Amino acid sequence: MPKDEQIHIEKNGMTRMDRHLFEAMNSSADKFKRIAEENKEPTLLDKFLTNRYVKAALKTVLFIIAAVFCVLVVLYLLMGGMVFLMLDAIFKQFSSEEKRVQEELATHLKNKYQEEFRIEKVEYNGTIDHYDVEVHSVAKPDYKIRVDVSEKNKQFVFRDDYVQAFWNAELKETVYPKLQELLPEEKYRINKVSDYHSLYGEFPDENAIIFGPKYISFQEAINRQLLYLDVRYESLEDGKAVGDELKNVHNVVDLAKSLRINRMWIEIRSKKDRRELSCQINDANRIGSTADLEKVCE
Repeated sequence: MPKDEQIHIEKNGMTRMDRHLFEAMNSSADKFKRIAEENKEPTLLDKFLTNRYVKAALKTVLFIIAAVFCVLVVLYLLMGGMVFLMLDAIFKQFSSEEKRVQEELATHLKNKYQEEFRIEKVEYNGTIDHYDVEVHSVAKPDYKIRVDVSEKNKQFVFRDDYVQAFWNAELKETVYPKLQELLPEEKYRINKVSDYHSLYGEFPDENAIIFGPKYISFQEAINRQLLYLDVRYESLEDGKAVGDELKNVHNVVDLAKSLRINRMWIEIRSKKDRRELSCQINDANRIGSTADLEKVCE
């Protein structure tokens, strides 16, 4: 036999042998893999999903979900148009009410204060069934006014805090400059000088007068003891604790008394210990010394 032909046969023989060996090894590997999978310990998830009670529960849940989905689809097909009409009617009703609020409020404010106002925002508060309105004076655009609008016997009732804007402007002209003399800016920072009343505050009887339909002037508020002075300042001295401020508080009380303001809230914050001292004074005439202040400051 020629040498070339012998080499060719030997190569082919080796090829066939390698193929048979590979197939035998691959078959053994598959067999061992199947045996391993058969003997594999099932996980908790496998046990849970193969439990017949779990299978039954899952089938029930899927059936319920499918049933609910079908019902919703049917309702949407049958009542989709009706729901749209209902929502459209509700939207139009709210839009109509808001327009009515704006129109009647504009008339009310013009009659009360004899000037024009610009209504910025109307929000309905469904929790307490009223409207919160933000308004600005055209003549005094820096005055931001809040108005509470409720309805009684199909009539709107308006409560605005525009009067406080007047009062606070007066306080800045009368009280603030004198406070700066008592509390020089190199030692103190005055953060607030205003009236303490709030539209939804803790003086319901007074608020009904102050924020009612009649305008209450600054002087009338003082004469009727309606003004509640709110002064808040901060000590800038590093070595001064808040407890050392009672003398200054007494001077602030004397200043308020000289202006015939009898009630006030004074709050001081110390730079040294970051503590706050709050004094609520309902009768300034009872404050004659720092010892009296200790009873109303905390």
